[in-house]
Amino acid sequence: MRFLLFFLLLFNHLNVFSQVGINTSSPHSSSALDVSSTTKGVLIPRMTNTQMNAITSPATGLTIFNTDASALYQFNGSHWCSREDRISKRVDDGVAIQLDNLKVRLSTNNNNRSLELCTVSGTINISGSSFNAYPTTSVSTGGVGGSISGWVRQTNQLTTSFTPFEGSMNFLWHSAIQNIEIMDETNNHAYSLFLFVGSSFKGNFLSIKRIY
Repeated sequence: MRFLLFFLLLFNHLNVFSQVGINTSSPHSSSALDVSSTTKGVLIPRMTNTQMNAITSPATGLTIFNTDASALYQFNGSHWCSREDRISKRVDDGVAIQLDNLKVRLSTNNNNRSLELCTVSGTINISGSSFNAYPTTSVSTGGVGGSISGWVRQTNQLTTSFTPFEGSMNFLWHSAIQNIEIMDETNNHAYSLFLFVGSSFKGNFLSIKRIY
């Protein structure tokens, strides 16, 4: 009887710890945790960039909701990556958008109205090129003639301080377009950055797309 009781207790112990069901008495056999609800969801930890980067030795696969980026972030074993592969927003000049470890914004410098880049944390090496299309006079609904230019930037460093990708570029009129293709040489990611300048540098369309 003692042996039988021991095996029954051992079986129950393994049953309890092999799977966990919340609001269900029969968790799915393929799950370690099965949460059942038709009115509520699962809320994972929410934190800022600073709090995320302060996590000591994060496990590969660790996931949080980044409140600065308004996106889920996951640690891939070497760095934090957004679960989104593209972020697009209409924002005023000086307001940044973020994807992975990259932040971009339209400069507030009246002598260099173009895209500025920086990292969320640390330093990375980048290389890339830009394509610019911009009017030379004020644009109405019909548009006017303009200019096209491009620029190739060799490997350089990005830090947490914003710096213009193209130091000599200055969009004077709205509807100008800047498209930058860059390679994050440090983390082996490639990105496409897009800017459409809004009237008086307000309501600009900004986009970051991870190519890989």
